[in-house]
Amino acid sequence: MIARKTFSSGLVLVGAVHHDPVGYDKLQRVLAAVRPDIITLELSSYGRGFRTKYSRKLSLRIRSHAQALQARDSVSQKILPAAVEQLLAAVQFPFEYCAAREYTAAFRVPLYCIDLSRISRRRLRVLKDEALTRSNIATLLALPDKNLLNSVNLCYKRAAAVRNEPGDCLCLPAASDPADSDRDRHMSRRLRNLCAKFPRKRILHIAGWEHCANITGSLNLYGLLRDLSPQRILLDEAWSDNRSGLSGSPD
Repeated sequence: MIARKTFSSGLVLVGAVHHDPVGYDKLQRVLAAVRPDIITLELSSYGRGFRTKYSRKLSLRIRSHAQALQARDSVSQKILPAAVEQLLAAVQFPFEYCAAREYTAAFRVPLYCIDLSRISRRRLRVLKDEALTRSNIATLLALPDKNLLNSVNLCYKRAAAVRNEPGDCLCLPAASDPADSDRDRHMSRRLRNLCAKFPRKRILHIAGWEHCANITGSLNLYGLLRDLSPQRILLDEAWSDNRSGLSGSPD
């Protein structure tokens, strides 16, 4: 595992694959290695409040619909298909928040949710009104099941391959939703302000890995903060079971 002395003061970006079923444990290891003074998240204050208020109720709704549909089709499963598990994860607190909250409570460091609330509000409304319906859950149950951990690891392998390419550059089209660019610009401003206000602090930001990649064709979060020389960590298998590796090492 990477020693704390590897990380200097300044900004550290942690790129994760959302819904990683073992992400909580891996992120705990990263936090123990980096020992940040401030933690920020790709989660809005609205999203945090929404989950505080509705997570239990909506999780019960999803499980109830799924169980009723499975009973109707004479399907008996103790474990829900991956697509339904991902829907459940969308209304629950993400592992990133849970791991960060535990760390900040233990070490009494601040935790900031810095994503855009207005975009989160719109997306969660659509999720609540359309994705959580009985008909949509029936569609998800009819999909071929997949191994979520395998899918997540494939995403990490893609991200790791990007880091090993000459120039560490990923060619992706510009974000199809302008809101994604707005989110990155907003989060970059929040992080830049924190770095300016606390120049001697170690600030760790946790986000989806695409926000932390070196992408051509569009300015993502890393591109907007490149002048600050942030260190980057990929939350891949290198952080599983106390193993370390190149892809988990900081830039």
